[in-house]
Amino acid sequence: MFICNFKINKKMFMKIFKISILILAILILLISIISVFKNSDNDNSISENQQNQLIKIESSNYTNFLKDCHDNMNKYLGYNVNITGYVYRLPDFTDNQFVLARTMLINSNSQAVVVGILSESDCAKNFNDYCWVEVSGQIEKGNYFGELPILKITDIKETKTPEDEFVYEPTD
Repeated sequence: MFICNFKINKKMFMKIFKISILILAILILLISIISVFKNSDNDNSISENQQNQLIKIESSNYTNFLKDCHDNMNKYLGYNVNITGYVYRLPDFTDNQFVLARTMLINSNSQAVVVGILSESDCAKNFNDYCWVEVSGQIEKGNYFGELPILKITDIKETKTPEDEFVYEPTD
């Protein structure tokens, strides 16, 4: 029969244990800091690539885009978009402002509400209310009774009413 006795120095064991825990905590902290910086760098590079692309907003994705743009405004800042809608003005808008609007059907009884994005253009006054336009522009941060995305129009032209002039509630 073979018997093996190990004598453990408790003080030395505790020192090694504490140092190991400290090293492990430092490694975890460093890894989390690196991953945070790595993710923020990736987010910026993705945004820069996507900002250079033109996002075409159509009837099928109109309300999903509006909802996501309002809920996650910083995600869309600097994006170039192309949208068709009609000119809708409120009494307190300036001459260069209007909502690029669509009529959203909200239930089976054909109840509807106007939805859209606040837009600004120096030539906005050249377009009548309810005139259909196709615009291209860039999403910027604006203020109208609170912070919201604004479409700074770079190109605007009158267009005919689309076949699918109504939009539907967001899918998510």
